[in-house]
Amino acid sequence: MFYAFQTMVLEAWDLWCGLFGLLPYGDPYGAIIALFVLVGMSAKMLAGGEPA
Repeated sequence: MFYAFQTMVLEAWDLWCGLFGLLPYGDPYGAIIALFVLVGMSAKMLAGGEPA
């Protein structure tokens, strides 16, 4: 069960990083920055604030 979850997480991360593959050096760095921005905006919207 753990290995199935681990494989699912790794495949999802590879897919997410693939979205930023065209940027120079953007594969892991841009993906991490975009993930933090996405989580922050989602938390702010769920708390009832404006999205920007």
